Amino acid sequence: MQKLKKLLLIIIPVLIVLTAGCTNIKTVSIQKSKSEKNIYFDKGVYKIYSYDKKNPYKNHLYVFYDELSGRTEENVHGIGLPFSCVQTDGYVKFRFGGIDEPEKVFKVKFAKNGVIIGFFENSSLIIMRKF
Repeated sequence: MQKLKKLLLIIIPVLIVLTAGCTNIKTVSIQKSKSEKNIYFDKGVYKIYSYDKKNPYKNHLYVFYDELSGRTEENVHGIGLPFSCVQTDGYVKFRFGGIDEPEKVFKVKFAKNGVIIGFFENSSLIIMRKF
């Protein structure tokens, strides 16, 4: 009986220390940060189509070097402008030609599998398809 008491005197404090230590362990969950943004355009070439059936095709490409920059290119003559952009939730803000140029906002209506549908202010709906 004496040995059992000594054993319990050793085991009980050890159990208290162990369980007390476990209560300080926090469960960590991985969640998407609210500051993370949607990326509609990534590195690649996007062909522009008009949503208007009267003018179903436009001869322009958007060549994205990465998520932040690229150039436009006209299919026939190869003329275009460099651009920078910022992609946010529901919008892509472009600056065509340089930092001093005004910002043009592209409102995204749909984006899935390399197809982005949206419009610039005061323009008709356009489709951009990655190829």
